[in-house]
Amino acid sequence: MACNLAVSITKAAVTDEKMRALLAPEKVQPVVESYLRQPGVLKQGESFEASRNGDTITIRVAGLWIYISNGRVRTSATAGYNDVRGRELVDALSNLLALTADALFAQQVKAALTPLGKVKQQQVTVDNAGITQAAMVFTLNI
Repeated sequence: MACNLAVSITKAAVTDEKMRALLAPEKVQPVVESYLRQPGVLKQGESFEASRNGDTITIRVAGLWIYISNGRVRTSATAGYNDVRGRELVDALSNLLALTADALFAQQVKAALTPLGKVKQQQVTVDNAGITQAAMVFTLNI
């Protein structure tokens, strides 16, 4: 009986080093700015300004300064600014960076597979040792 289907399941994780390489400032800044422009992300009366100096993206939201560099988000606040609000934004942007790195990694995997044949991709949810995670499934037709 001939086999017309081969399955390979590979679990890939993006290391911190790879994540930093994927999250170049020129790729991150438009994503972050687009995210901050979405309704409901910033509170009423908040606005932002973003700039880039070398490898660091600096974002100002009211009295809060957010710095994104090497895939990491950190903050400093002027007197009177709510530390809780700063933490909310840092957490949200950190999650955004992780998702961005995952998406960029998936693009690289697809690009590597494409010369071998037609590649389909599908977003799925998987159970990873009891933790539900989003995953990308690539199907290569050769």
